[in-house]
Amino acid sequence: MSLDERKVIARIERLTLRELRLWVRQGWVRPAQGARGPVFDDLDMARLRLLCDLRKDIGLPADAMPTVLTLLDQLHRTRRDLRRISEAVDAQPAEVRRAVLAALRNPADGAGDR
Repeated sequence: MSLDERKVIARIERLTLRELRLWVRQGWVRPAQGARGPVFDDLDMARLRLLCDLRKDIGLPADAMPTVLTLLDQLHRTRRDLRRISEAVDAQPAEVRRAVLAALRNPADGAGDR
């Protein structure tokens, strides 16, 4: 899905055009640039909804937003990486999977304490 500003505002009723443009300028959402302006995809829409929640529902101050968004982005990257690791382990023979699980349950070198 790719939406222009007008369609974004129509789908996210509590978002104003002014806020949308401000959040793009601030880099809180980074749409692709089309021939006629910014083009928003599904991920952009999810982020815009999150921004509305943070700013309007929770009342998070604008100066705190970059830190919060950075932390959320790091969390999402970590979740993605863990999912990939899990898939890689699942693709291994049963003996390797068992060894990995045993190492996670009983870290011999204390690495689990870090």
